[in-house]
Amino acid sequence: MKSNTLALRFASVVFMVLSLSSCETRTDLFHKFNKAPDVSVSKSDILLRHGEKQVLNFDYEDDYIQNGVTVEYAVFSEQEVPQYVKIALDTDSRKLIIADELPFFTLNDKVVKFTVKIYVSDYYGDRGEAVVRVVNCDNRQPVPVIEVQQIETMEYLVSAVASSDPDGDAITAYEYLIDGEIVASSAGYENKDDVNCIFNPGMAAKRGTYIISTPLSGVKHAFQTTGTHTIHVRAKDSLGLWSQWVSLNVDI
Repeated sequence: MKSNTLALRFASVVFMVLSLSSCETRTDLFHKFNKAPDVSVSKSDILLRHGEKQVLNFDYEDDYIQNGVTVEYAVFSEQEVPQYVKIALDTDSRKLIIADELPFFTLNDKVVKFTVKIYVSDYYGDRGEAVVRVVNCDNRQPVPVIEVQQIETMEYLVSAVASSDPDGDAITAYEYLIDGEIVASSAGYENKDDVNCIFNPGMAAKRGTYIISTPLSGVKHAFQTTGTHTIHVRAKDSLGLWSQWVSLNVDI
């Protein structure tokens, strides 16, 4: 009987110790098996040009989301991120907003690359992250490429079909100049308010055979004399930026 009483007392003591064990001890036990939040973002690589704003959606999943989470971001770059680039986090709607507040079409050649990381920390302090890599620059000019193919004795196909745009913009127009004189040799934007703008169609060259602002990526030309002829081509992207002229000498 006495042994039963001692056993009962011992069990009671053990129960009291377990009952009075700290919340911190139980938290540590749950924390051991906890997983960090799983964070996702709608785009992991973006091109941010001057005057543009990119809004990215992000989301996260966590076993203990009901106990509250902390959402924040940090910027990493080997270069100085320009002051005209603004970054904001809307935690309620789960959006990352990155905006370039410069005007469009500055023809600023500076390219800045940086990374934005979205961090989500759960109830236990475990942190998950999503990464967004940003390339910030102005609209870059198309890159014209000239190819020439003989059709007849004096007739040739002048092709610019291999031209490309480094930003992935559509090339909407070409200009061809054969044995003419270049007026505007640098890249520039069309200006509909100024009909005399040298970057407008028909204003960037003179003399020779000048085929202006055509969507055709290739044109036929019949040369009238043998010898060396110079072909020039420029291209325009969907934002209205004409490239520099590129040239190719052809022996006929």
